[in-house]
Amino acid sequence: SVYTGAQSVLTGTPGAPLMDSAMHRNWENYSWSPRGNDGLPTVCSTVPGLMERIKAGYKAFTEGKLADSLEKFVFTLQLVLCACVDSRSELDELREQMGICKEYITAIMLETTRREKYKDDPVRNMELGAYMTHCNLQGLHSLISLKSAMVTSVKAKNFNTAAGLARRLLELNPKPEIKEQALKVMKMCDANKSNEHELEYDERNPFVVCLKTYKPVYRGQPIQRCGFCQAGYSPGCKGQVCVVCQAGEIGLKGSGLINSRNQRSRAQAQNDIGGFDD
Repeated sequence: SVYTGAQSVLTGTPGAPLMDSAMHRNWENYSWSPRGNDGLPTVCSTVPGLMERIKAGYKAFTEGKLADSLEKFVFTLQLVLCACVDSRSELDELREQMGICKEYITAIMLETTRREKYKDDPVRNMELGAYMTHCNLQGLHSLISLKSAMVTSVKAKNFNTAAGLARRLLELNPKPEIKEQALKVMKMCDANKSNEHELEYDERNPFVVCLKTYKPVYRGQPIQRCGFCQAGYSPGCKGQVCVVCQAGEIGLKGSGLINSRNQRSRAQAQNDIGGFDD
């Protein structure tokens, strides 16, 4: 736990019990005071440590171990609650790590649901596959999701949808064999400009996916967000627990996440990332 991670155990004289001692992360310039308000406790959740966990999540995702990858990203996102930083650059990096975790959790939940729940439903299967391509993933992972969604759309004879996915795939400058496949799809789609199925999907209109309903919430539509990770949901999900971070309440208005004592007070934060004093 975070608490035990900030403790050390010291030995005393022979036969005496072990003694717990709190560790400080600012021990080099810490000076004792009666109130003890100068010491900053050591925390096991640090920006470099979170990055290592994210890399482990990337690796599991690349290997197709989606359940393992999901567990790593959710745990990393929750650890942000306990992280402490001492500079604006570290705070920015911490918020970037939150965004990475949120995007990958969303992508994994979409792909898992598509495979398990909608494998026999061509419309929903295509929709979730297309939604996943809009998650902000690493280049290789975005390429994999686009290729999968493109192939699925071609098999379902949704050629207009497949053409859009193929076009985005080519923009990533893929390997020659994948590029050739995408070009073939583009040629096929140009000769068959139609969709067999109507999808609830507009690639030109920015959206977030509500992971309660697995439906898109397009820009301009009413939306509720998690009080912690800011994941977006349909208005009807207000008051429920966020399925992304599994820690925040949907629609809850808070003071904002405070990860540094140099940030503004909670009353001033107003749901943003806070600021640093000059």
